[in-house]
Formats: sequence, C-alpha cells, structure tokens
Amino acid sequence: MHNLRFRWLAILLAFTFFAAACGGETTGDSGDDGGDDAPETTTGDDGGDDAPETTTGDDGGDDAPETTAGDDTGDDAPDDEMPTEEAAGPNIYEDPRGGIFADFQQGFDRGDHPFAQHDVFCVRHDPAQNRVDTDDGITADSIKVGHIRSRLEDLTGLGFAVPVGDPKEIFEVYIDYINEECGGIRGRMLDLGYAEAEVLGSDVDGSRNAACLAMTEDHQSVIVMNSTGFQGTANLCLVEEQETIFISTQGQTEEFMARSNDLLLSLSPTLEESLRFMVVDLLSSGELDGLTLGVAAPNTPGQVEAVEEGLVIPLRDAGFEVVFDVIDCGGGTICFGGVAESVTNMVNAGVNGFFNVLNVVSAPGYIGEMVNQGYEPGDVRFFASDFNSQTSELVSGQIANNVEAGNLYNGATIIDFRTTGEYRDPDYVPNAMADNCNRLYGEHSPSGASHDWRTLGDSAYGMVGSVCGIVRIMARGLYDAGDNPTIADVREAIVNLGPVDNNAMSPASLRPGKTQMADSIQTLDFSFPCDQALPFVRRSGDPICITGRNDFRPAPR
Repeated sequence: MHNLRFRWLAILLAFTFFAAACGGETTGDSGDDGGDDAPETTTGDDGGDDAPETTTGDDGGDDAPETTAGDDTGDDAPDDEMPTEEAAGPNIYEDPRGGIFADFQQGFDRGDHPFAQHDVFCVRHDPAQNRVDTDDGITADSIKVGHIRSRLEDLTGLGFAVPVGDPKEIFEVYIDYINEECGGIRGRMLDLGYAEAEVLGSDVDGSRNAACLAMTEDHQSVIVMNSTGFQGTANLCLVEEQETIFISTQGQTEEFMARSNDLLLSLSPTLEESLRFMVVDLLSSGELDGLTLGVAAPNTPGQVEAVEEGLVIPLRDAGFEVVFDVIDCGGGTICFGGVAESVTNMVNAGVNGFFNVLNVVSAPGYIGEMVNQGYEPGDVRFFASDFNSQTSELVSGQIANNVEAGNLYNGATIIDFRTTGEYRDPDYVPNAMADNCNRLYGEHSPSGASHDWRTLGDSAYGMVGSVCGIVRIMARGLYDAGDNPTIADVREAIVNLGPVDNNAMSPASLRPGKTQMADSIQTLDFSFPCDQALPFVRRSGDPICITGRNDFRPAPR
C-alpha cells in the first residue's frame, strides 16, 4: 500500500509562489495570443516527437530498498523449511538540513512508490492487467487531467514583469516524461488538457469560469492543476459545481475549503491560517508586548472577513487594543478610499505596531501616507504574513518604489511557511527535489529552456519546482487509487496521501479535513536597501530582500 474571485484581483495572489524562487530576468511564458475571449483547450502531446528520448533514471534499483533472503547456511532451520525473506526496511530520505526537515522525512516512508522517490521524478512500473473503462475521464488506456494557466504576461504593461518561464511547457514536460519514461499511471497514459484564464480585462471572473468548464465539462479532467494563481468563484466552479479535484499554489478562504468537500488542495495555508499562525507565533514570542497595534484591511469581498477572524479578534482576545480600519476598494482591489483618515487614526492612537495585510497596489500608498503624516524609521514595527502575497519580494518590493516608505518598512517581520531567500545562505545547496526537477526540465524542454537559482530577478527556477511538486501529488493520487480506479477512488486516495513533497521539501501533508498542505512556519525579515548576496533586483531603485531566519517550527494549528 502506498498511502503515501474584479478585474485586478488576480494580480494579488498570482504571486504566491514567487517566494520559492530566486534572482535574473528571463522571458515570460509563451501564452496564446488568440485565446483571450475563450480558454484554449488542447490535449497533451501524444506523439512524443518534440520531447527528447531519455532513460528512466532508475538504472539498477539503487533507489529502492534492497531485500535480502535469510541466512542461507540453513544451520538454524530445519532441513524442510526454506529460509524466510526478511521485510525491507522503510525507505527514508535523510535530509541533510536536519531539524524539522529531517524529522518530517522520518515520517515519510517512500517505499518503492514510483512517484515518491526523492532522487528521481518517477520510476517505470508495470502496467495493470485487465484494465477497463471505469468513469468519466478514465478509460482502459488513459486518464484525463487538466492545466489552467493564468496569463501573467498580461501584467507586464502595468509594470509587473513576471519572469516565471513557460508554465505550459513545464507541465507538458513532466506529463510527457511520466508517459514516455515511466509507463504512465499503471499503464494508463495521461491526457493533458489546457486552458488559459485572464488576469486583466472586463470579465476576469468570466474567463476563469470558462476555463473551469473547459477543463471539466469539455475535457472531463479527473484532476485539474494550476501554478500561476487562481482566485475567486471559479475555484467553486471546479470543486463544488463540477466536483473535480483542483491542486493549486493558491491560499484559499476556509469557507471555500469547507465547501470543496476535500477536493480543493492547496500548497499554502488558508488565508485565515496565514494570519492566525502569525498571531499565535508573535504572541508566544512576546514580540507584541508593549505595542499599540493597528490593522488596515481592504474591503475586498472575503478578505476583510478573514482579517477580522484570523487577526483582529485573536489580538483583542489576547488583551490588545487594536485600531482596526477598513479601506475602501471601490468594488475591486485598488484600495485607496479612506487611507489618509485611517493613517490619522493610527497616529492619534499612538500605533507603533502595524500589520500589513494590504495588496501589491495598496500597501505602497498606505505606507507612503504614513511617511507623509510623520512616521519615521524606528517609530513603528511592521508585521506581515503571506496574506496578499507579502512574503513575495516582487510584491512587497513595490513599497520601496517610494524610498522613504521603503526605509520605514525596513525591518518588517514576516511569519510564513515559505523559504524565501534561503539561497542567500553561503552554505545553501538546492534540495534534492528542486535540483532533480530543474535538471529534468532542462534536459527535456523542447524550447531548450534551463533555469538557475543564481539568476537575479528570475522566478522560473521556483516555478519549475512548484509544477514538479504539483504533478507528483497528482500522479501519486492516481497511482494509489488502484488498477481500475473510479473518480471516487481517486478522491479517496489523494486526500489520504499523508506526507507530500513540495518545492522546498518542507513539512507538508494531506489528510481528510486538511487539504492545505503546509505544516511549518519560519520568521523572515524585509531589508531595504539590501546588501545581502543575491538580492531581489527591481526594475528601478535599490534592491530589497526578504530572507528567512531558518528557524522553522511546526505550524501552530
């Protein structure tokens, strides 16, 4: 058994995966110039001509535990008894980083699972015998899966270059590799559908929902995947209306997670958890002691409720006076209404501890207004989580476009699960999965793309690892569903995977009732200007850094 939502809204959470990547400029993904009004839907490459021929990467069984027979002398056994075969020991990856990472791996027995080894993407395995058609999207010879890509390249005109490589190609490379080199999933080939969703335009929600229907009603995907951010009601189109498993990098509200009936899988904590983890950790460390606290939340639907539930109420329950203002976003997410009045409230109350829960286009204006009304560096401590993607250097770096605002925000404390800036450690070595995933993609990319973690301003290395992890989770779920799985079998299997690999090889797991995977947090620091190695180079102005302290501990659920 191997148990192993509003036009600008997509801008905000399309960046959630950036913190896992690192530094250099690269071309954006190729996109599809003709699919703006309706999602493009294609099937996977079934000819294989565009992918180089490779070997499986498992030459002699070194990656699987060795099983030996018992003592062959026979001295201790009667002549008529054959020596018994000893059970193989657990297949545990010894994480050289130690600490919480090694502890996590001790509970992750990889066995001989073809999609769970730490040093190869997948292993060729025997096809199931007597395969039959079982359900929509599952035939005797194929399983349909889908990829929805948000068009991040459309943000470039707004000043947000998004160098993440070509996510469409990245997904295709891994799907083709599974089919061609590892025998598919128990002999069934993966049939990859594709749809695009707008991030700008007059009907972003409509575009997302059209992509949902393309991948479900049209393509009949058993599992749909996304690595470029996917927000709003289209998530419910996938998991509630179409009852389809959806794996994404996106943090979601706890309401959406509950309504999904365990079909909405996220690499990130819920939005409320992102705030709650920060509060619990800061309270336990005493960092908030003696501070007068302020919070200014956007009235973006769903967000103000999450901020109140996950941040303001816990702080007040802990005995803190909290100045809580709601900033008007005018029915969208560009939140400027009432900013000056809110900052005046903070000044009058003597707020010297401020929680940044605003988005990429709103936080710079608010913190700039704090400067305008007299706040100087050292007057106020800033705290953040990944709520509205503030762990992303691309997002939080916008604050420093106003140098005085950047100087004021310098030293902000962030609590999150991401490993942002880990590569600045002089002793940094990419973890086994990130290294293997990027090497495989570089060897098999039809475009010849290859990404390096040392390239300044480039988030493509992290994107490759994110896609790799998502595809492996998908494949493990399908494999564990058995020889002739139904959709119900796949749902049961994937929610019971237990420990899972992500791009950072940090603690993460799935179980019934918990389909947000991240299980750890650390403290990170915002620095401006940054003089550390491999800083985040911005389009103009001095670089910034968000760098973790590597003080990982269990997420306080």
